[in-house]
Amino acid sequence: MKIMAFVGSPRKGSNVDTLMDKVIEGAQSKTDVEVEKIYLYTANIKNCNACGLCSPLMGSKDCPIDDDMPGILKRMLEADVFIFGTPNHVHTMTSAMTNFWARLQPLGKMEIIKDDSGKIIGGKSTPLIRGKKAVMVVSQGDFSPSASALLLRVLDSNIKDFQLKKAGEVFSTGNLEKAQVKDKEQDLSLAFSIGQQLGA
Repeated sequence: MKIMAFVGSPRKGSNVDTLMDKVIEGAQSKTDVEVEKIYLYTANIKNCNACGLCSPLMGSKDCPIDDDMPGILKRMLEADVFIFGTPNHVHTMTSAMTNFWARLQPLGKMEIIKDDSGKIIGGKSTPLIRGKKAVMVVSQGDFSPSASALLLRVLDSNIKDFQLKKAGEVFSTGNLEKAQVKDKEQDLSLAFSIGQQLGA
């Protein structure tokens, strides 16, 4: 099994990072796993500039931005599982994770549907990564679960747009300090068990 884990936290060794590692450990306890972990804040991933070249309106061309994304997209085609991890920043994903989803658009492969007059009346999406498994990992400092309602919905929506199979969700609250989740056996156990299900 090949897992690609995308860490949307600006802090290595953070609560998000710790929970993602537990998911990976769970998978490793059940099967052979090849893991690539990418820290979005330190990777060479430049901001999407909304040029639209990857859209069907512009001919679905390759992204012109010169960075590490073409290689990442290629490796995603070969992966089996994706883990998307982010802390709650102002009730949604971090800026790095938001940009990452934007840069995944070349994998979306949207087909424009027109009527006889050439007017656009719809579209059909055939994502190149459809059917692969995805796990969501979210941590927040707030003790109220409702604080991440928007964040969880945004992640869910993106997973559905790319027709990924949601294989689990790890959501941990009240993490006001870095790596505080290491003392939360219930959250760590949940993350580990989701990983085990991936490898089962």
